[in-house]
Amino acid sequence: MNIFYKDGEIATRNLSPGIRVYDERLIQDGDEEYRIWNPRRSKLAAALLNGLEGLVLNNDSKVLYLGASTGTTVSHISDICDDGLIYAVEFSPVSMKKLVRLSQKRNNIMPLLADATKP
Repeated sequence: MNIFYKDGEIATRNLSPGIRVYDERLIQDGDEEYRIWNPRRSKLAAALLNGLEGLVLNNDSKVLYLGASTGTTVSHISDICDDGLIYAVEFSPVSMKKLVRLSQKRNNIMPLLADATKP
């Protein structure tokens, strides 16, 4: 899994080096760039920092993410599943605009404008 822990923080290897998705810190380690994953902006990051077990995200996983909003958490899942595909469902056209822009920089995100309560 492309998730790394250091000094009480969680990070993912940046699929798009040099590009920030939100106001996250970028750190360089040799040839690799990592994005600090803010647990105050992502429930998944908070859960991982608090010892979540059983989550299986491989580099080639296919993920359905409901409530993608502007893509903060989705972007980190994109880093983790760099050879996979993330189906990011969001119902707000305003948030979808940012999510579409994100997907143009990351080819493993498929934004879907839909209401997850009405499959």
